[in-house]
Amino acid sequence: MIVPDVNVLVYAHREDMDEHGPYREWLDWLVNAGPAYGMSEMVLSSFVRIVTNRRTFREPTETRQALASAARLLEPPQCVPVRPGPRHWEIFDGLCRRHAVASKLVADAYLAAIVMEAGCDLATADRDFARFEGLRWHHPLAGRPGGEGGVVMEPRRRPWLTSD
Repeated sequence: MIVPDVNVLVYAHREDMDEHGPYREWLDWLVNAGPAYGMSEMVLSSFVRIVTNRRTFREPTETRQALASAARLLEPPQCVPVRPGPRHWEIFDGLCRRHAVASKLVADAYLAAIVMEAGCDLATADRDFARFEGLRWHHPLAGRPGGEGGVVMEPRRRPWLTSD
């Protein structure tokens, strides 16, 4: 099961970003035509924080609109909430200690632990996740899920990104 990272949601949401088109198509596929997918409330809260930030965007998204966009991602029946479970803290603690995680990487380690505990694949454009051994992740536009240890799979044609 794929869990999208916050950068994927931001790129898909913000039409003023260069990355918008392909990420929007990928997220539309995941939510509307893809298999079951996971969604972390941590990722959704980060999405709302980022897209409403006036320091990041000249015209930030209104909070109500950002919350509505986040809520729509939770609506489809194939959406499975992915939350910390009983082993989450142990996994998180181990990642932090093994990789001397600090500052902005703490949130990455926290999300990696959620995804790892749930046995999911993380879809992200953030290569910082490569440091977390055991995390299956991939770049959503560069390949398919299952890249063990952050190995980004080779590009392949994605039928949902073509007009065929």
